[in-house]
Amino acid sequence: MSKKNLLAKGLVTLSLFTQHFAWAQTTKTVERPPQFVAFAFDGSYNNEIWQYSRDFTKHKKSEGVDTHFTFFINPVYLLTPATKSIYKAPGGNRGSAIGWGDDNPDVSERVNQMNDAYREGHEIGSHAVGHFDGSRWTEEDWKSEFSQFDYIVKNMFSINGLRTTSRQYNSLIFLKDIVGFRAPQLGVSKGLYPTLASYGFKYDTSKTAMENYWPTRNSYGTWNFPLAEVKEPGGARRWISMDYNFCVRDSARILAEQPDAMSVTAYDSKKGKTIKNNDKFCLKAISAEQKAKVKANMLNIYRSYFNTNYYGNRAPIHIGHHFSSWMSGAYLEVFYEFANEVCSKPEVKCGTYADLLKFVEGKSSSEIAALQAGNFAKLPRPKAATMARHWDLDIKMVSADDSMKFQLVGKDAQRAGLKKMISIDGVTTELKGDLSLDAVRAIAQKGEDALVRIAVKDRLDKEVATATYQIEKVGTSEEVIGKDNIEEKWLEGHLAGAHAEDEMDTRGH
Repeated sequence: MSKKNLLAKGLVTLSLFTQHFAWAQTTKTVERPPQFVAFAFDGSYNNEIWQYSRDFTKHKKSEGVDTHFTFFINPVYLLTPATKSIYKAPGGNRGSAIGWGDDNPDVSERVNQMNDAYREGHEIGSHAVGHFDGSRWTEEDWKSEFSQFDYIVKNMFSINGLRTTSRQYNSLIFLKDIVGFRAPQLGVSKGLYPTLASYGFKYDTSKTAMENYWPTRNSYGTWNFPLAEVKEPGGARRWISMDYNFCVRDSARILAEQPDAMSVTAYDSKKGKTIKNNDKFCLKAISAEQKAKVKANMLNIYRSYFNTNYYGNRAPIHIGHHFSSWMSGAYLEVFYEFANEVCSKPEVKCGTYADLLKFVEGKSSSEIAALQAGNFAKLPRPKAATMARHWDLDIKMVSADDSMKFQLVGKDAQRAGLKKMISIDGVTTELKGDLSLDAVRAIAQKGEDALVRIAVKDRLDKEVATATYQIEKVGTSEEVIGKDNIEEKWLEGHLAGAHAEDEMDTRGH
């Protein structure tokens, strides 16, 4: 055999050995892990929700079920209108995107709630200071934000001239254990990650990933604990496991089905005031019928998420909500109902992100790879845990000078009974052919931007796929049809309304 052939044979043998070694590394059999479910709140304003959350977990403990939450806090709620000037927002921003604490008694009670929660086993993490989108921030901007976070939480008693609280606290007792971060609006930039590492953060939960993702470290040594992009059972969409992102999509559906939904009100008996809708992208008050639909949809998606992982590769489940009663409180109710449903199941650990951190830090990279591959004995999935299949269906839009053409693609595109519904500024009709731009101009305000939403419904009249496109400066010489489905952006965060004030909760989240 020639030297050339010997060399080739040797390279093939080496390649096969390398492939086998890599395969062996990723197919290592490991012990079945617990199903981690990380329930977390962004924001920290509403003292009533602090108290309710603590009471909920105390009740679960009385039933023999340990349940703990992670609270990502904003220190602007530890300042008041009298002391707010201490914070200088970076990135060209001013003030605070979410308001301030009311006064010293309000701030003092928030300190009580935070410290008591920590003592009871909950975790406190960072949600930055002023709740601004940092997706365009420099490393210096992030350093400014984190330095001010540290300064405010360490000195908030002297800043506000506070003495001991009603429960005898004269400081925040959890400061040394703040090791996790979630960016407001999930707005991250390249400058964030070196800054997180330099400020001692061990994990970040500002990104999104597929529902079966096991955490890994980035090049700075920071663990990635992302929210999930959950596949919709019986539909074609993905939903991020955070309430505000649900709210944007749910609001669009409700306004298409009920054009007068913006006029729906609710009465808050505790605060003695009427709650009104002032943001069409995230409704505060909805009808009882719509609230039932919203809750059923979120629970269905969360249950699918749980069952996929619990009977699959046991990747951690991430549920991110806010201290806000959007959708007449539907999402808050689902948060606690879902926790009540899953936390008592065998091999489930409803713990903090710090608990998850301890677990993954004790695993080697090969063990994490084996967990990702699901190389352990799985629980048999009962028939009751079987969810409807995720559809293979997508909406493609092609624009022309005078129309928008919508095409359904994928294996499920030819299903019988599908229909397309078009919504433009509160006017909804069934679409039989292409959408004429003259039809859009007849409805939308000239010179304004218009949203064109297409919803595909199945034979049971359920939305299974949606897409939303923006037409800028309708009816003018500068009219432009956006080519991108902006609902894809909703999966990334960067939703300005996520920090809007919520009248039902006074300050939102």
